[in-house]
Amino acid sequence: MRYPYPTVRIDAVDQWIEKNEDMLLVDLRNREEYRQGHLKGAVNIPYGELTARYGELPSDRTLVLYCSRGAQSMRACNNLAQLGYQVVNTAGGLAYYRGKYMEKGSVSEGNVDRNSSQDLQW
Repeated sequence: MRYPYPTVRIDAVDQWIEKNEDMLLVDLRNREEYRQGHLKGAVNIPYGELTARYGELPSDRTLVLYCSRGAQSMRACNNLAQLGYQVVNTAGGLAYYRGKYMEKGSVSEGNVDRNSSQDLQW
């Protein structure tokens, strides 16, 4: 089966972070997993809340989705691509990440706004 979006290894995201690519990293894991560690700059929208929060996602930026092992990000990419979002799936998920952009213990969750910033007032 051919998907209408690219799939990359999770460690390939390091290069995009370094180049300051115009993307939004979306962590689909639950809030506790996110608090324990996440990729630098990622926003947390748990997979179970994604459908209700589609309106928060910017349609003019590439969304790079990741989860723990890759299954939820693939399903989310399938849904978002059908809605016209430009998405990238990360194969394997954060469980396989060994890069340098892991932030541990940092809480930076909130609502995504369409101007590339995050409302941190949760």
